[in-house]
Amino acid sequence: MKFRKLGNSGLEVSPVSLGTWVFGGDCWGQADDGLSERVVHEAIDSGINMIDTAPVYGSGRSEDIVGKAIKGKRNGLILATKCGLEADRSGIRVDLSPAFIRRDIEGSLKRLKVDVIDLYQCHWPDKKTPLEQTFGEMNKLVREGKIRAIGVSNFDNTLLSEALDYADIASNQVQYSLFDRSIERGTVPLCEKKGVSILAYGPLGGGILTGKYTEPPRLDKGDVRSFFYRYYKEPFWSRGKMLVSVLARIAENRKVNIGEVALNWVLSRDITAAAIAGCRTPDHVIKNASAMKWRLSAEELSEIEEEYKKVF
Repeated sequence: MKFRKLGNSGLEVSPVSLGTWVFGGDCWGQADDGLSERVVHEAIDSGINMIDTAPVYGSGRSEDIVGKAIKGKRNGLILATKCGLEADRSGIRVDLSPAFIRRDIEGSLKRLKVDVIDLYQCHWPDKKTPLEQTFGEMNKLVREGKIRAIGVSNFDNTLLSEALDYADIASNQVQYSLFDRSIERGTVPLCEKKGVSILAYGPLGGGILTGKYTEPPRLDKGDVRSFFYRYYKEPFWSRGKMLVSVLARIAENRKVNIGEVALNWVLSRDITAAAIAGCRTPDHVIKNASAMKWRLSAEELSEIEEEYKKVF
């Protein structure tokens, strides 16, 4: 397993990284804090060196858990968190003003129990705040030594191009999987041109690309999968299952799990620094981390592409 460069930041990350949205317990069903800590420990033991979190995940709960879990294990870890989102009674509020960023960073440092965050990401675009103000504050945090690198998340091409006028941006965290390839039309070429790495979230298509579902799951109203992904409804469900059958065939031939194949596909582009996979149990971590031990062949990639074109 080789680590991958994160843009021009000088940081290097494991190809599979740990996502911790599920730790918050507010969007993916209930979470067990002790189990979540064991997930972090297993990730580190399995060679995963980047942990991605955010203050909005459980209103700080996810960061608290990560902070406890990495105590005494900080060396070599790349801690990535975010700023600019806040849950209130009306839903999620976006705020990338300098004052809110400053409040967010101080809260994250306290919860994570660290002096510096390796990758600090604007969680979602803020239409109200000029980018010059947002990234002016982010640059201040770099100069103050509170963060090592600046990232963005969910930025389209126009916003990313403009943001690059104000700051050195290491990465753009965006949704990317065999179920959502929309970034290939513009975001990937732009990032390749500008030296900005892709951090892919949702690489397992809400769990469907692991092959664990034989029929659409019944999701509670508060479960983020019920509204964040469209994959569980027809006609997407049937098309997706056809694609999963190809991954299953490759997995069987290689004696690996299906999710490894899906993660490997996301990582087949060198511009992808890491696939960020959320894990609820240590066993999930072990399965995902196994994807770092091998790569899909050109023939396998071609087989997947042929089936993709048939169903999508």
